[in-house]
Amino acid sequence: MSKETTWPDFRFTLEEISGAFGDSITVIPLLIGIGITTEASLAHLLLFFAIFQIATGLFYRLPVPVEPMKALAALVIAGTLSYKQAVAAGIVLGAMLLFTGTVGVMNWLDDFVPVSVVRGVQLGLAFILLKTSVDYVTKNIWLASIGIGIVILFLILKKKYGLPNISAFVVLILGAAIGIYFNGAPDIALMKFPSFSFPSFTSFPRGIILGALPQFFLSVGNAILATTLLFKDLLDRRVEPDRLSQSMGVMCIVSSLFGGFPACHGSGGLSGQYRFGARTGGSNLILGTIYLGIALIAGSATFLNFYPVSALGALLVFIALELASAGIKTDRWIVTLVVAILSFFTNLAIGFIVGLVLAKALDHVVGPGREP
Repeated sequence: MSKETTWPDFRFTLEEISGAFGDSITVIPLLIGIGITTEASLAHLLLFFAIFQIATGLFYRLPVPVEPMKALAALVIAGTLSYKQAVAAGIVLGAMLLFTGTVGVMNWLDDFVPVSVVRGVQLGLAFILLKTSVDYVTKNIWLASIGIGIVILFLILKKKYGLPNISAFVVLILGAAIGIYFNGAPDIALMKFPSFSFPSFTSFPRGIILGALPQFFLSVGNAILATTLLFKDLLDRRVEPDRLSQSMGVMCIVSSLFGGFPACHGSGGLSGQYRFGARTGGSNLILGTIYLGIALIAGSATFLNFYPVSALGALLVFIALELASAGIKTDRWIVTLVVAILSFFTNLAIGFIVGLVLAKALDHVVGPGREP
């Protein structure tokens, strides 16, 4: 089927199952990293992602990704921010996103921000994901090679014989089997019910300056505008930027106050879901149910340590390529490349801001959408 096909609101097929896992490839390693390096409960992290996956699928009736806010997650794992500071940043971000989405700022930004800037964010994220995939792949090259081979095989089978692409599902199951064989079964412990917790006010200054402000611009570029554009590219569907902002705001506030982690949408997750077969809200319901089942028995902080990240790296390669294929559909290459390169070597927020200034300057000098 082409993207012009009218898809149902929900379907529960092997392709939707495989596509559901396309959104977990970047999520699971980040959640493992947060669970290992902080006092956060992995079970609670998974619980809120389960709730948000199911709620998002029911609300949008599309494969809308739900992911940890990457800048905050990276700062926490690196030790730059504490978990409490990240939670404080999440509360502030939630308020900012809920407010801007409610008063229509995101729809205005959708018109104000040139396509070339958003394409640069997509291309920059593709570069970042490719680098991450190399880091994962090199930890176990033979397993990653098998995973890449499985994906290529299914792509050929789908193109030649019309078979469903369930490669992500197959690779993840293979990774789990190999992880259990070499590292033993995961530790099982029942989840404790989450409780309300508000961070101390001393956590807010550092959380806002180092976490909330950079993440806000990143979220505008990648999680909202780039995701909106990618829905048009892949499914020919219009998803309002303000709606995405509102749902992200709610997710951030709720998860931050009850022991989870600030959550967002994102073009990388959507690219992964689409690449591996997701076309409807059914993929969110499937993944949310799986997260919920794991959360109930994931009370141990080491629960997912058994899983080999090389299997995830194999899938991440194709997600990056899918995202890059969207990023190159630009009307102004100089802006897109500047954004992508800056995003890769600094961060997505800096790339977005510099690219926006450059694009507006070029609009003034040579005209909208024209190369200098």
